[in-house]
Amino acid sequence: MTPPRRPGAGGEVDREAESWARPNPSPRRARAARDTLRFRTAASRTPILALALRASLGAAAAHALPPPPGLGAQAAPAPAAAADQDRGAAALHDPNGHPFRTRSGSPLEPVHRLAVVGVSRQGETRAAALAHLGDRLGLWIRRGPGVELSGALHAGVFSRFDLERPDQELLQVHYRAGFVFRLRAGALAARAEIYHVSSHLGDEFLTRTGREPISTSREGVEVLVQAAPLAGFLLYGGPGVLLRSSEGFDRLSLRGGAEWRQRPGPATRLYASIDAFAWAESEWDPMIALEAGLAFGRHARLGALAGFGPSRAEQFFRESETLAGLAFSFTR
Repeated sequence: MTPPRRPGAGGEVDREAESWARPNPSPRRARAARDTLRFRTAASRTPILALALRASLGAAAAHALPPPPGLGAQAAPAPAAAADQDRGAAALHDPNGHPFRTRSGSPLEPVHRLAVVGVSRQGETRAAALAHLGDRLGLWIRRGPGVELSGALHAGVFSRFDLERPDQELLQVHYRAGFVFRLRAGALAARAEIYHVSSHLGDEFLTRTGREPISTSREGVEVLVQAAPLAGFLLYGGPGVLLRSSEGFDRLSLRGGAEWRQRPGPATRLYASIDAFAWAESEWDPMIALEAGLAFGRHARLGALAGFGPSRAEQFFRESETLAGLAFSFTR
């Protein structure tokens, strides 16, 4: 067997490699010979590769085109601006990634909520429980550069119980269900909702008081626009119009509000929100809902709530009330 030559040595025999080439070398000497050969081969090639790399980089720098006029100093802030834009867009999504964030603090939105409150109405204050079940079912979503479209169904059941009665009787329950079409374009999001609302008095309350129920059955359309002008702040608002109502209600309404949330990071974050709904049927007297507390993750909240103006209970909407208490909500 011809012993291997040392690279670049003009054919001189590498004695250490020759010992490796002889039959039945010891394992220790064979490993040493292989390591020596690999090291010398790499050492002989590395300077050549390094020199070639330096030469190619120098040639590329010498022939690089200058930046367009006026762009050299302006290109640096682009990553920060892009990050701010991404954060603003993220604030306009619900926990499932669909455009337009559901307003958890609004009494009109179908969310899961359990609250214990004191309600003052017509000079009387009573303890009550609010039990709401609400969710949405996404049907489809389409995403493009800077634009998102989605459609969903949502529905909610909103119940109120009298905690001071021995049987915690049901005072009233109302329902809201509809189709929502949601859109995000850049730093703005919008939602168009076609909805149905109806309500009923509780049987025990109806029997005990003899109160006449009112029909609040109606269908309408509401359009809300949403924006996040500052980090942690969310603003929304828009008009509504009734398409049909059983009692010939006035058709126009307005809703708006704002929310502040602590920056993402900790698992528990502070939040505060205000929601106002005004309806021509109530002579534009606004129903105001305030809430502040702690948010746990993306879905759950525990906070204090307060309400003023026309009752958020549909059967009592012609009566003004004040309520305050503690609420836990979960928005999916």
